[in-house]
Amino acid sequence: MNPRVAILTGYEFLVIGGAERLLLDLAEALGADIITPYANRDVIRAYDPENRVNVVSLNKKLPAEPFRQLFGMLLFKRLKPDYDAVICIDDMALRSISKDIPHIYYMLSPRRAMYDMYYYFIDSQPLHTRAAYRIVLSIFRSLDRRYVKKNVKNIACISHTVRSRIFRTYGKNAGVLYPPVHVERYSYRESEGFWLSVGRIDKWKRVDLQIEAFRNIPGKELRIVGEVYPEYRSIVENAPPNITFMGTVSEEELRDLYSRCEGFITTAIDEDFGLTPLEAMASGKPVVAAKEGGYLETVLDGYTGRLVSPDPDAIRSAVNEIAGDPEKYRDECIKRAESFNFDMFKKQAQDLLKKSLITEK
Repeated sequence: MNPRVAILTGYEFLVIGGAERLLLDLAEALGADIITPYANRDVIRAYDPENRVNVVSLNKKLPAEPFRQLFGMLLFKRLKPDYDAVICIDDMALRSISKDIPHIYYMLSPRRAMYDMYYYFIDSQPLHTRAAYRIVLSIFRSLDRRYVKKNVKNIACISHTVRSRIFRTYGKNAGVLYPPVHVERYSYRESEGFWLSVGRIDKWKRVDLQIEAFRNIPGKELRIVGEVYPEYRSIVENAPPNITFMGTVSEEELRDLYSRCEGFITTAIDEDFGLTPLEAMASGKPVVAAKEGGYLETVLDGYTGRLVSPDPDAIRSAVNEIAGDPEKYRDECIKRAESFNFDMFKKQAQDLLKKSLITEK
């Protein structure tokens, strides 16, 4: 009989982003339930229209930061899941682990504001709050390291980039289970000449680099899909006319945009993994990505696009180079995306679960 598995997460299904997609795919692969503080069923149906995954909502909307983290931890600490094994996705859910239940900590990344992006995060805060954030993050960092070292036996993660962070942060080794892309859902259509960027507009994504690059390519259009955070509205207001901000779109609309674009561009800071480049490649479209982080594990420079310095001039040069013959990348892009397909992910996820159950017997 297959083990009963619960995936525990502090992610609330209010939008469908890369993390939410991964959670639903992991649950489908393992026949697992997802337990979350809160879930919007309409949002989930947009990605899982056949209702393949059972999402259990605790109906507890978490407050905004700075209290979100604390309330989430307390919520999961009181939770007593009745399953054969649990998979915790984040440090909130991790508080529910018990010595009596085999577990895996499947990390998207150690919390970046506390570790590798600490100084960047502090510098981005208003001057009058920086001292408080330093104190709070220092306390949480100490508690987090102590808890993981003492209680967590099995760790997996989404990329070798994150695996390195885990070792630097906790001194522990982790297996790698790459997120999947459903290649069969994507299609190639003839380019309509525009470039595509997908992701929320915030401090991590460096969309300003893309805007500056396209400011100097007035003959090319860039369409940007994703929520604009309030403090970055000025980016939208000051963008040149060849850049269109589309806000959030449906899954069908996004796949349609992938199929018709000339190429895809992504510039996040040291990205954990980055699913959107694979979705673009599944559509046969070349990618221009920052030469760092998880992009190094998915984009093959010169074959499925270009890896470049996070610099507007380098981005502009790569876009112009690819625009000369975007069709030549098509076959290699699809071939690369297929190496991250869901069937492979499903088998690897099941193997990972079996190994964790064996090590805890």
